[in-house]
This record gives sequence, C-alpha cells and structure tokens, in this order.
Amino acid sequence: MCGIVGALYRNGTRPDGAVLRRLTDQLQHRGPDGDGVAIFAQAALGHRRLAVIDLSPSASQPMADPSGRVAVAFNGEIYNFQDLRLELERAGRSFQSHSDTEVIVHGYLEWGVEVIRRLDGMFAIALWDNHQHTLLLARDRTGKKPLFVYEDGEKLLFASEVKAILAHPRVDTRENPEAVPQYLAHGYVPSPATFYARIRSLKPASWEVHQTSGLAREALYWDFPLGPELPLTSRDAVAEAEQTVRELFFKAVQRRLVSDVPLGAFLSGGIDSTLVVAAMARASSRPVKTFSIGFEGHPDWDETRYARLVAERLGTEHTELRVRPESFGLLETLSWHYDQPFGDASCIPTFVVSKLTREHVTVALTGDGGDEVFAGYSRFLAASLGERVPGWLRSITRRLAPFIPEGGTHHAPWERARRMTLAMSRELPERLRSWMTFFTTAELRELLRPEVARYANDGVLGESYERLLQHARDRGADVINQLLYANARTYLLDDLNVKTDRASMAVGLETRSPFLDTALMEFAFSLPGTAKLQGRTTKWLLKRALRDLIPREILERPKMGFGVPLGAWFRQDRTAELHRPRHEALLQIVRRDTLEKLTERHGSGTRDLGPQVFLLRMLELFLARPTRPTPLLARSA
Repeated sequence: MCGIVGALYRNGTRPDGAVLRRLTDQLQHRGPDGDGVAIFAQAALGHRRLAVIDLSPSASQPMADPSGRVAVAFNGEIYNFQDLRLELERAGRSFQSHSDTEVIVHGYLEWGVEVIRRLDGMFAIALWDNHQHTLLLARDRTGKKPLFVYEDGEKLLFASEVKAILAHPRVDTRENPEAVPQYLAHGYVPSPATFYARIRSLKPASWEVHQTSGLAREALYWDFPLGPELPLTSRDAVAEAEQTVRELFFKAVQRRLVSDVPLGAFLSGGIDSTLVVAAMARASSRPVKTFSIGFEGHPDWDETRYARLVAERLGTEHTELRVRPESFGLLETLSWHYDQPFGDASCIPTFVVSKLTREHVTVALTGDGGDEVFAGYSRFLAASLGERVPGWLRSITRRLAPFIPEGGTHHAPWERARRMTLAMSRELPERLRSWMTFFTTAELRELLRPEVARYANDGVLGESYERLLQHARDRGADVINQLLYANARTYLLDDLNVKTDRASMAVGLETRSPFLDTALMEFAFSLPGTAKLQGRTTKWLLKRALRDLIPREILERPKMGFGVPLGAWFRQDRTAELHRPRHEALLQIVRRDTLEKLTERHGSGTRDLGPQVFLLRMLELFLARPTRPTPLLARSA
C-alpha cells in the first residue's frame, strides 16, 4: 500500500526531477517507509512506500526489470501474486525479490497489457514501457485504490491523490461547474469527474495506454456478472450455494493474511466485521488484534458493547476508544486528506479508528463490502418493494407524501414513513436516488445562487443511476441485482472506498476487504436477489452460510451502521462554530438567507439536518483552501 505519481510529456520535454519529487512528497503519509523516482526521456514515475510484503530494499519502487525496459510504480496488494509468480518462473522468468510488485513487471513482459486482467487484488498501477514509449495506467475492479489523471496539450500527470497533481507548477485548476450540485446531492462528485475540470479519476476495472504522441486507448477488463442468475429452486441448490459462499469467504480472508508486518482488524460489532474476525481467529494461532470506537454520551450510536462481546467470545486482543464532539476539530485535517469535499461524516470515526489501529499494526482487515455484495441496506428492501406498487397507488402516494409531517430526527418513525412514502411514489432510478441523496433538486435550486443552481437539474444529478440500472436490466439482472450493481458503481466506488482509503492512508495504515474478493463478488452477483434479500431479511444466504460464526446477540440485533450522531453534536455549544458567519467563498455559491434558515431549523430541533450541515461545512473548508478550483465566472457574495 503506497502512493504513486508520474508524468508523461508530449512535447519532447524531459521531466524535471525536482518537480517530480515535490509531487511525490505530497504523498508521504501514504508511504512513510521510503520513496523513489525514475526519470526517462519523456516520462517519470514517483513512489512513496508503505512496506508490507518483502521489507527489503529489493522491493523498493519504482521497480524495473534487469534490462531496463519496464518500470512500475504500484499502490495496493496483489492477492494471487504467489500463484502468478510460480507460473512466471515456469515460463523462465527470474525474480530478485519476494514482492508482489515484481510479478507485475514480469507479468507485463510475458503477457503484455493482459497482465492486468490476471491480477486479483486492490491496485493502482503505472507502468512505463521504455521500448514502446507508452504509459500503462490501470485500476482494480471495484476502485479500492485511487488514481487521478490530469491532461492538457503538453502533458499527462497522474497521482494517488489530487493534491500531488496540484503541486505541479503548471496545471489548469478551472472548476467543474457541475461539481457543487452533484456533491450536495450525493455527498461526493460521481466518478470519473472531480471538482477540477481537467482532473478525472481512472475508471475502476479499466486500463489506459498513452503514447508520447498523444494517442491513447482504453478498455474495461472486468464487470460484475449480471443475469441471468443461478436458480436456487431446491433445498440442495441452496445448500450448495451456502457451502460455496462459506468456502469463498474463508479463502478471501486467508489470502488477506499474507503480510510481513503485524495485522489486525476493525471490529464494529456488526455482522460483517464479526465474520471477518471470526475467520481470522480460525486461521491464526495467536489472538487477533481488534479495534473499535464508540461515541461518548450517545448509546444509540455506540456499538462498543457488541464489539466487546465478539472480542470476548473469539478471544481477541481488543482495544477501543470513545469519540467526543471535539473530534470535529479533525475536519480541517480530513479536508486536506480528502482533497475534495466529502460528505460522509463517518470519515471522522474511520480516521480515529485508523489512527488507533496504526499504533499497533500496519494492516487491518475490514467488513467493508458485505452490505454492498449481499444486500445489507434497508434501502434495497424499500426500493424493491416499490416495484410491487401498482401505478394507481403510486399516483396516490405521490399526492399524499407532502402532507406527512417531518420527523425531528433522521430515524424518527414519522420521518422514515415520510421518506418511504415519497420513495414509493417514484420510478426505480428516482427511488434509489431519493434514498441516496441529501438535497433534492428543488432544495438545491433554493439553496444555490442562480449561476450555480443552473446545474442542479435531474439530468446532471440522476444520470448515473438511470444509466447503471438500465445496463444491469439489459443484461437480464433482477431488481435486487440491478440495485446492487448501481450501488457498487456509485456509493461503494465514490463513498465507501474513498472514505476508507483516505482515512486509513492518512496515517499509513493498509486496509483489506475480504467481502470485495473477486471470486466471492462474482458468485454473489450470480445468485438471484432472493438469495440476498428474502422477505425482510437482508444478507439472507450469507447469514445462513456462516451462522455458526455469529453470536446470537449479533445476528438478532438491529442494523446500526457506522454512523455519527451529527444531529446531537451539531446542537451542542462546543460545535457552535458550524453556525458562525460563513466564509466568503461559500456565500458566493449558496444563498445566505437559505443557509441561515437551514441551520436555524436544525438548531431548533424541528428536523435533523445534521448531514446537510456537515456537507456544507466540508464544502466551506474546501473553498477556503488555496488549492480550490478557479471559478469559471467571477462571483460575489
């Protein structure tokens, strides 16, 4: 797990080593164990190293083959590198290290760009071919590891984080005008776009080959298997599916235990992290090191008692920490690490637990992906139930929904009923979007100043859901698998993966997610939706397949999620900073009167708008930074 940067010049310019080192130094937190640069005639690679597998200097990067033809800068882990190494050795390739990076080098020499398809892991790769004068960029299947690309007429820059690109002395920082409404709707800007017009993220499960002439080609090398699903129409078929899930899950955990440094696990007390720790405990001869956090004074949001229960049952070496509202002092730090506004407030506890964990280990396994692969969210249930609502009833609910009173908190019964009724009145893409967004299109038009509000329209804000659901539908996927696919290419990609990567790498901690194992995901997506969501039971087959690993108290408890008591925290005096006069840059984008109404409404307790206030606070911190995008048009508050 590391940080990578690099450049490709198309005008004959030789890269400046001092500039490349400046870019590389921006990623020191991702790789505190070492650095390296490689300069070629028209290209350059930079690397910050977090040593995890083969701690010796022979595994340092950028790594080249003995002939000097190929050089690689790589961020991530290749879980099948040992199998690939054996295959390459049989083909006559000789290795100088025990690292997974060298498998990429020799794999490219043996198979060309097809090596990417054969890699199983989480990765962002940059490979310079000194004979072909081409730069290969590639990213893993679900987008666990980030890779951003900047292009103008003379150069291409790439980096694990946007801040490294912005450290280059000649980059166009003009804004993406659609970014603000997209962020306020989703909590992130949907990939591949960013807040910067010329900076994009590489698509997951894709590779690009760039030539010095400016020519480029790209391809998607993988996608989730979609329809028709395997039938589970008999007891034997269900039992066989259970056994397959069980075997694939244990194998996924086992492959993620390969490490030359200490490792542990996040333990929330939910089903997914419990399963991961239980599988680790079975595979280890020593107690697993586990880590969890809770929220001081907020028992409804505190899962530590469940984490302790699991830790005691499994005999782990457990450490926990309580988070107080003072953690909001971390927002400036988090704003720097995330580079762009990030609206998921659970980045706060994720950062805190990562920092706690890094004091003890270098690698941590997580339960990320269990809900995304096996349908663990209630919104999947709500969205699928809406498909059974006849058109005439949908029309009636659309008219009745505005009259349902708002609840004081996000989880209040009336508020849940109101949101459920609103969702039922809509078609599937809009129904999913309604559960996934913070501000509606109408609310954004009221909140944003006219020159920004013009981009707050359904075409901009809802296009990704419509496109992704249609793609899955065309492939023959049932409704649940359509929802899972859209969720994987939106929320998983741009929220969950981003949250965990930036929070953990901010402190030099590598995180691994067994539920995002390729074979396990592919099998789960090949199953009908009823295997994952049956009646009101989420993750149905996963629970059946691994029920012996889950304490009854964990299996039967309501789902809590890794949330934050934003509503309560934002109403306490110690967080009054959220209501102070806003930065001028924010008031150039949002209307002061609407902003004041929103914060006053939340402060009075009439409605829990904590998530929305958090979104605006993170936007304000971003706009106050010197590296903020350059507005296309002059604005005044």
